Amino acid sequence: MKRNLNLEVLISTMNRKDLSFLDSLFPKLDTSLYSILIINQTQLEEDLVSTNPKIRVINSRTFGLSKSRNLAIDNAVGDILLFSDDDVIYLPDFQNLIFKAYKTYPEATLISFQFLNDHRDLAKVYPKREGYLKSSKRPLSSVEISFKRRHVLSFGIRMDERFGLGSIFPSGEEQLFKNAVLQNHLKTAYVAAPLLIHPGKTSASSLESKKSIEATTAQKYMLYNNWTYLWLVKYVFFLFRHKYISFYDQVKAYKTGMKAISKLKTLSDED
Repeated sequence: MKRNLNLEVLISTMNRKDLSFLDSLFPKLDTSLYSILIINQTQLEEDLVSTNPKIRVINSRTFGLSKSRNLAIDNAVGDILLFSDDDVIYLPDFQNLIFKAYKTYPEATLISFQFLNDHRDLAKVYPKREGYLKSSKRPLSSVEISFKRRHVLSFGIRMDERFGLGSIFPSGEEQLFKNAVLQNHLKTAYVAAPLLIHPGKTSASSLESKKSIEATTAQKYMLYNNWTYLWLVKYVFFLFRHKYISFYDQVKAYKTGMKAISKLKTLSDED
């Protein structure tokens, strides 16, 4: 008989001195149902310590969200891993929703879910149909992502550390992670159900910002290479049409995207 899979929640946080923040993440914390790995990127002299064997802590002097995620992947022990931030609130029975998803889609390496905003509405527009996916086009947030540790380790799949908060390009790492799964001919799936509440802004609320345009363009260049130049024209018009930028800001937005491509090429040459 096949053994049951176990779940490990990978929490990225900074400068923590104690574990009290877990009380707000897990209204009913029960480490008999899942384990927790905390990556505490800290500049403090005092390290975060856990005496609970089901709540492990790694204190790191590195900086950047993707570095934190990768450190968690490399040190995780669970069969199914779930990315988490330190300001989310998990819904009751979230772990069973994940276990059910992997029973429904047993061939999936990565399964993404939904999350709610602080008004308990869906945080973004999600597809109504769920199932196996063959595309990486749908925008992802890292807290939506779960995956099988063994598959990701076997294929050397990691977050691109040039992308993500605290990196050169502050977003886009989730799409690249999912695309790496698909490029290795592994399957992904989507489940139309929320796992958690994530207060605050979503990435869609700052699409017009320079950093967002840079990160989105660089991420697209990683996926589409020279086709990105055509995509960028369409994307700038999308930003104008949906009133994220003014008519007069279109040229500026296009130049911002072009600079991002040049920056990414320079970084690739240095590697």
